[in-house]
Amino acid sequence: MKRFIFTWLYILVAFIWAQDSPSIMRGGYMKVYQGKESSFEKSVASHVSKWHGLSQWNQYAWRVETGPRTGQYFVGTFGHYWKDFDDRVTTKEHDKDWERILSNFVDDDDEGDGSMFMKYNEKLSYGSVSGSSKLAVTYYYCRTNGIWDMMEIVGKVKAANEKADFEDSYDVYTKESGGPNEVIIIVDFMDGYADMAPIDPSLAERYTAAHGEDDWKTDFETWTDGLRWSETEIMTYLPNMSTPPAK
Repeated sequence: MKRFIFTWLYILVAFIWAQDSPSIMRGGYMKVYQGKESSFEKSVASHVSKWHGLSQWNQYAWRVETGPRTGQYFVGTFGHYWKDFDDRVTTKEHDKDWERILSNFVDDDDEGDGSMFMKYNEKLSYGSVSGSSKLAVTYYYCRTNGIWDMMEIVGKVKAANEKADFEDSYDVYTKESGGPNEVIIIVDFMDGYADMAPIDPSLAERYTAAHGEDDWKTDFETWTDGLRWSETEIMTYLPNMSTPPAK
């Protein structure tokens, strides 16, 4: 009963917080025709410089380095309210240029995941970074109704990291629309591949130190039972194809 009450309190707090925070992002994968990658990157960089500057609608890009989508690009916009997508006004020149890029360079063969909406969860995210050259993006596909217990565990991981003064940083998202539902997305910020090496103390050691061995065993079982599958991609940030950082 205690766990049930805590979970629903968490859902309520997260729901209220989300109404007042610009926490929505929209993005998707793009598969570019082989041999046209350089021209695609130059065209997107030119497009971003004209229509996605600091005071304009933001747009960011990464290149996928691992997994089945290796070589594809992830392009997205971050930090919005839901209403922003209704209120956005573009110009004919902008739309024509973006359509030119899609038509000339993007292989629309449905091998990507299409467009999706994700919601950033500040309360579960950990650490802070001013910039990161690489990301390790892990999609956790949850069983029906398993996501809430798993998000509670992610919160306990954050508490364990805070107690251990853990140095890494990560953001936590949930998928709101586009593809399979009930998906937790954890984005680890990395300076390079060296950050993929084993961490000391381990997650199990940090979790046990903060919550006890019994909680670790129980929550590990809950996580395992609630997880359908997961996949991780490493992505490299492409600053020339992205809105520049605020100075």
